[in-house]
Amino acid sequence: MQDMVSLRWFGHAAVELDFGNKKVIIDPLIKDNPKSPVKLEELIGKYDIVAVTHDHYDHLGDAVEILKGKGHFFANFDLAVHVTQTMNLPMEKVIQANVGGYIEFNGLKLALTKAVHSSEHGDPTGVVVSGDGITIYHAGDTGLFEDMKLIGQVFKPDYVLLPIGGRFTMDPEQASMAVDMLKPKKAAIPIHYNTWPLIQVNESQFAKLNEAKGYKTIMPKLGEKVQL
Repeated sequence: MQDMVSLRWFGHAAVELDFGNKKVIIDPLIKDNPKSPVKLEELIGKYDIVAVTHDHYDHLGDAVEILKGKGHFFANFDLAVHVTQTMNLPMEKVIQANVGGYIEFNGLKLALTKAVHSSEHGDPTGVVVSGDGITIYHAGDTGLFEDMKLIGQVFKPDYVLLPIGGRFTMDPEQASMAVDMLKPKKAAIPIHYNTWPLIQVNESQFAKLNEAKGYKTIMPKLGEKVQL
């Protein structure tokens, strides 16, 4: 049921998705995240899937530590291989993937999408997670690109999580343009902002721009459980 799905934002791009009987965490920077409302120890072994959009330290974060005892690693194949070779993650804990269609895994549907950014191990990606009738698109780190229209058309997301911090990603105005291309059925949610001074923005600008176009914006408080 849809009322079973919830989201928690841990600051930066770290987001937990709880589908009731399955839990996912995306880009889990916790230990070195000055905004995180939780301790890393609280999250170890709690997730069925740990998804990572690209290899920058603020996104790969504490993924391998969280996977101790439980869960599978979901990322582009080159990044997954790198992690298995350098961080002692067994290959059997990897969901092998690249940008393309849905992969069905333990009752959820997962996909990787294009992102416009940089990465040493494989291309940067976004992540789509679909379950219990709700589809969520986490854009990872990305600039604005026109193929977001295709992502919206193909995956038809209910919720879109978009970076708005500028400098390394879209800023609030560009992210609102992305919302218009993705056309979320429910709401847009900002991420990757105000973690450090370099990505300090006025997040309310994102919400105002979306409202003017007829799109709802959810602005989660750190650690708050938001029912989707």
